[in-house]
Amino acid sequence: MRCSVLLAVLLAAVAGSTVLAQAPAPVQPGQRVRVRSTVAHTPELTGVVEAVRPDTLIVRDDDRSVPTAVLLATVDRLQVSRGRHSHWITGAAVGFAVGAATGVIAGVAGHNDADWLFGSGASAFLGAVLLAPIGAGTGAVVGLLVRTERWQTVPLDAIGPGVARGPDGRLGLGVRLAI
Repeated sequence: MRCSVLLAVLLAAVAGSTVLAQAPAPVQPGQRVRVRSTVAHTPELTGVVEAVRPDTLIVRDDDRSVPTAVLLATVDRLQVSRGRHSHWITGAAVGFAVGAATGVIAGVAGHNDADWLFGSGASAFLGAVLLAPIGAGTGAVVGLLVRTERWQTVPLDAIGPGVARGPDGRLGLGVRLAI
């Protein structure tokens, strides 16, 4: 009876380790990360992961040439870069609004009371119609040039020790990083 219970526990451990080994880790060497630590000398670190150890994350900081070791127990926030993107849509929207407002102001300011064809409202509307597309185009170009990085937060409860199957098929202890 004891032998069958021991065998059942071992089979459950092997099955669980296979599942852990198949789960992709969100932090791997070569990825850009942003780490916030509770340690005073590294409050926030942005760089490339060089190694992931059971209790430590080795990050080459953008500002330093020497890698920094961050203990996983001190990690307050961990984010993974998901690439850079531009802001052309936001730029176009802001440029459209600024262009339209400028057109309204220019239309009202440039309106002549002797103008019998257009009233002040029509002049303001015409100014907005003419300047809004110019503002949208200019804003889109500016937004295209402004690029920022997208960050995805890794849940801190997903960081911890775990059991995994190594490349040679043997079970081993390691760090578990999963989303």
